[in-house]
Amino acid sequence: MLAMESIRQWTATVNDLLAPLHAHQCKALALISAAMVQSGRCDSGHVPLMLSTKAKPASGRRRIERVLANPRLVVAQLQRQLTQHLLAGRQGPIILILDETPKGPDLRCMKISLAYRHRAVPLVWECYRPEHPPLPMPKLLWRLCSRVARVLGPQVQPTLLADRGLSWPTLLDAARSLGWHYVLRLQASTRVRFADGSEHPLSELVRCRGDCWLGEDLMAFKKAGWRKTNLVGVWERRCKDRWLLATDLHASYFRCSGYAKRTWCEELHRDEKSQGLNWQRSRVQNPAHAKRLLLLMALATILALSLGAAVLKRGWRKQLESPRQRRLSLFQLGRRWLVLNHHSDTLANLLGRLYLIPP
Repeated sequence: MLAMESIRQWTATVNDLLAPLHAHQCKALALISAAMVQSGRCDSGHVPLMLSTKAKPASGRRRIERVLANPRLVVAQLQRQLTQHLLAGRQGPIILILDETPKGPDLRCMKISLAYRHRAVPLVWECYRPEHPPLPMPKLLWRLCSRVARVLGPQVQPTLLADRGLSWPTLLDAARSLGWHYVLRLQASTRVRFADGSEHPLSELVRCRGDCWLGEDLMAFKKAGWRKTNLVGVWERRCKDRWLLATDLHASYFRCSGYAKRTWCEELHRDEKSQGLNWQRSRVQNPAHAKRLLLLMALATILALSLGAAVLKRGWRKQLESPRQRRLSLFQLGRRWLVLNHHSDTLANLLGRLYLIPP
């Protein structure tokens, strides 16, 4: 359990992230998120064992369940505050990653995350049952992108990345409307129209390993009435499948290295699940409750990444792993530092400052 001074510092930081928020709610979110990082779990059966309170585990469990069921915690408003704080003062290019992750067969989460040091920080999200999304998928993507766009400063230059399962014409339209750059992976069956009027599926342009094809000012998405875009097709010899990318940026092989950062959200999913907070073991299936659980997990992720960044900046990594084998991620560095130094004065000072802002 964290020392009281550390809890006070982390509570103050959470209050800055989510202000204005009632003091009791802020303290509850800080206690639970810190306990999640310490326990490596997010379910109400294990987290209460690490709560920094004198309450018994059964009381702590009821407290967590009340937080998840509290309708006064309006997640959409708190997401806005969180995103505004995380992006405050940022200038120049940033990378936003759109991705969907399942939590078992009955619950899914669509989120936009900020790429950061081979990891990602959740900004906005929606939880829903596969058969009952809150909106039709195109409108849901517009909603999430709009929430992020409302708090972006004029000096920020976002680039949106998305895998082929979500790279719909609607997403391309949203990025253009919001003034964002985009690099979207397309299906091999997507049809392309050339200047001479001929049409071909993308699969015909990159046929075998080692091929690289570039095209600008082409038309794609025939069924949606065509969209003008630049295209990049690459099939690396060591890869199982080709990358077929649509972008508003100059068509070049360099677009592949930019799109490769989309896998950072997969690392976020590992931190949320088997290699971190074990979301897959949670029994929360109600979408509204799951959105609040994701808020707690987002705070836990920010805490772990911030401590991990502090460990790297202060040269403490050698205290946690051998310099000859760098195997711990930024998330795991932060989590281990928290577990090993939960009573130190140094930790209290670190919890009063988010080292991942700015990167």
